[in-house]
Amino acid sequence: MRINRFSLPEPKSSSVAAVNICGVLVHARPNRLPSVRTSLQALPGVEIHQESPEGRLVLTVEDTAESWAGETIKQIQDVQGVLSASLIYHHFDESHLSGETCS
Repeated sequence: MRINRFSLPEPKSSSVAAVNICGVLVHARPNRLPSVRTSLQALPGVEIHQESPEGRLVLTVEDTAESWAGETIKQIQDVQGVLSASLIYHHFDESHLSGETCS
C-alpha cells in the first residue's frame, strides 16, 4: 500500500506569502503630526487608519517584499516626533499556504 495516494501533493512553489498584520498605536508630538504622518506613509507596508489632533495614530503594518513588519515597527520608533509606538494587535496566518482552513 502506498501512503502517498491518500495525501495531496504540496504545491511546488507558492508566490503567496503568509499573512502578517500588526496593529500599532503611535503617539507623536502634536506639533510634529504632519511630518510624522508623511514619514509613516513613506514606510513599506504602513497604512494609517485614524489620527487625533492630540498626536495619536492608529495604523497597520504588513510584511512587504522590501521589509518585514517587525523591522518597519522599529523604523517607526526612530521617526522624528514619534514618542512611542506600541504593538496592540498581531495576526499571522500561514493556513492558506498549506491548504488548511481556519474555522
